Amino acid sequence: MNDELAAKLAWTEPDPDEPAIEAAVAELAAIDGDEADRDEWPARLWAIVDRIGAPRWTLPVVLGGRNDPRPVLVQRHARLAAGSLTAAFILSQHEAGLRRLMAAVDRPIAAHWLQAVAQDQAVATVGISHLTTSKRLGAQAIRISQVAGGRYRLDGRMPWVTAAPRADLVVTGGSLDDGRQALIALPTNAPGITVQPPFPLAALQASCTSEIALDGVEVTEAEILAGPGHDVLAHPGAVGTGGLETSALALGQARAALSALVELSPSRDDLGEPLEALCETWRATWASLMAQARGEPNAPQPAAIRTQANAIVLRATQAYLTARKGTGFLRSEPAQRWTRQALFFLVWSCPAPIANAAIRDLAGLCPSTL
Repeated sequence: MNDELAAKLAWTEPDPDEPAIEAAVAELAAIDGDEADRDEWPARLWAIVDRIGAPRWTLPVVLGGRNDPRPVLVQRHARLAAGSLTAAFILSQHEAGLRRLMAAVDRPIAAHWLQAVAQDQAVATVGISHLTTSKRLGAQAIRISQVAGGRYRLDGRMPWVTAAPRADLVVTGGSLDDGRQALIALPTNAPGITVQPPFPLAALQASCTSEIALDGVEVTEAEILAGPGHDVLAHPGAVGTGGLETSALALGQARAALSALVELSPSRDDLGEPLEALCETWRATWASLMAQARGEPNAPQPAAIRTQANAIVLRATQAYLTARKGTGFLRSEPAQRWTRQALFFLVWSCPAPIANAAIRDLAGLCPSTL
């Protein structure tokens, strides 16, 4: 690899688990082409993720977590995405569920599930897009009704739940008729839950992203993580729209495409200037992400970083596909897979300001101010 370009694409955070992370990324990359588009749970991908302890990275120290620095954790997400966006995406949704549990750790139900994850006995996910960015099922996708005995009844559907057929727990929420919301730790084997077949996605099929139907599912107050009340999703540690992990995954996949382009460059003089520009854009965006992860006061805002990450992953993957020409369009080639997967960042946890900025960028207009 060209040394100057390699320096621009270098990971910046020293990682105490470097050998294990490097080996896992290589293993993920070797099998991702066979796994990513399967219409079934990617057991081999998840086994690699689980072996390096990734599902437990963010647990509290008292449960076996190591309290690794935030920049290192964000970088690990990016590195896993460079090997397999499917595996990294599933992990991100598992961690999103854990962060919701940790925000309610004083509640026994949260402590119970965190302990189960610590013992490698549970996989978590989230089903809250209907409360954030998704309008697919309307304003009250899940209706919560109070019933006798201090219980609550849930009816409706969660529209986008990753790893739904495999998860043991889904952190979800709904709305009461008076507008209040509640966040709930819901076991996926509860009576009245039906996990629908995975959506036929354009990419990331093996993420097993499905709709979950709730028909008279009853929960007790003990299973409520937050609420009923207003703004139950608001807490500092949550992974949500514009979250750093989402940007990290985009930059990880962009780096994979750029690294592949660098490998092509010695025999392609036409790649020199555009490749240098793409690598410099990646380096600048990565620096912004790390500054935000470190909590630097003048760091760009997460939404601005997400906008930049979206743009570079689209450009990098499409540049690699273009450079590979017709060969890159074969289903056996990573170029076409990465290009399809990159489109996901246009719709995943993508609130209106970020979506509008992407449309303006595609139209050749100055991006909107975020």
